[in-house]
Amino acid sequence: MIKNGKKYTVVDLFSGAGGFTIGFAKADYKILLSTDFDDDCANVHKTNMPDIPFLHGDIYNLSEDILDQYNCTDVDVLIGGPPCQGFSTIGARVSSDEERRKRFDPRNTLFKQYVRVLNHIKPKFFLMENVRGLITRDKGTIFEEIKRTFAETGYDFNYVILNAADFGVPQIRERVFFYGNRVGIKMTPPVKTHGEGLLPYKTVLEAIGDLADENVVANNHSALNHGEINIRRYALIPEGGRMPEDKLPPELYRKNFGNTFKRLDRNQPSLTMVPGHNAFPIHPWLNRSLTVREAARIQTFPDDFIFCGSRQKQCMQVGNAVPVVLSNVWAEHIKTLLDEYYSNNGK
Repeated sequence: MIKNGKKYTVVDLFSGAGGFTIGFAKADYKILLSTDFDDDCANVHKTNMPDIPFLHGDIYNLSEDILDQYNCTDVDVLIGGPPCQGFSTIGARVSSDEERRKRFDPRNTLFKQYVRVLNHIKPKFFLMENVRGLITRDKGTIFEEIKRTFAETGYDFNYVILNAADFGVPQIRERVFFYGNRVGIKMTPPVKTHGEGLLPYKTVLEAIGDLADENVVANNHSALNHGEINIRRYALIPEGGRMPEDKLPPELYRKNFGNTFKRLDRNQPSLTMVPGHNAFPIHPWLNRSLTVREAARIQTFPDDFIFCGSRQKQCMQVGNAVPVVLSNVWAEHIKTLLDEYYSNNGK
């Protein structure tokens, strides 16, 4: 259903490389505005989505006048994922000083800018994504503040932790989604479609198997030039396992191997793609880390989607994104709720 002969409308904040945007566009929503402050992400949007209005700038400068100029006055859905590195728990053994710095990381309060926009444009539904670590960070005080802030908006509010693998993404990726509406619709999260008793999980082999041929040419598909020592280390990692630190010869040992020295299992969903230059895990059978394109496949971006900037920035664009397939699942799910709303209200 469409309202008054028009498509349902969306505003996407903190859009990054556009995983959320693509998923909703694929569900035939009209994207009124997508916005991000990062230069390379702006180039990604210009390159891949030139017809979708994009505003390159700091969220703090996104004024009510600017929102009105982009016709954000009759919005069906507000989506977005405020930068979340301040909440992340992956790979961090930190000192108390570092913990204190993270506690006051400005990225930990960007959700308030999301709520500020929510209060102005008053969409019928909202959806906000973040890392699971947000819930327990700083002994739960940040999470409690988020719940209080959303409660003050007057929106019906709830949250859920979803694993992307449960919805057809070839990746174990748990994220928290905050959602709600102001139109009196009972809103529940999408129902999982993959897993035990359902469709089988999508695997790494299905996602990237064809890219292992060295003759394949694809966008963003250049492998890192690993040093000889790291290649020797990779060769010792079993498929689906991690570096056997207690069995290394002295010349290959180092103090901390972290999360990057893990090899994927071709017959299982991938480990979580996380942002960073060398953060992608090791290929199931090749002695190298994943390429940007392979990680993008696992994040369910289409092959014709081009990432911009340095390799490090490309990795960050992929790792930070909402998987396109999971975004599309949410988009279709919310569309059914919008259909219900407009049907009940004779529009």
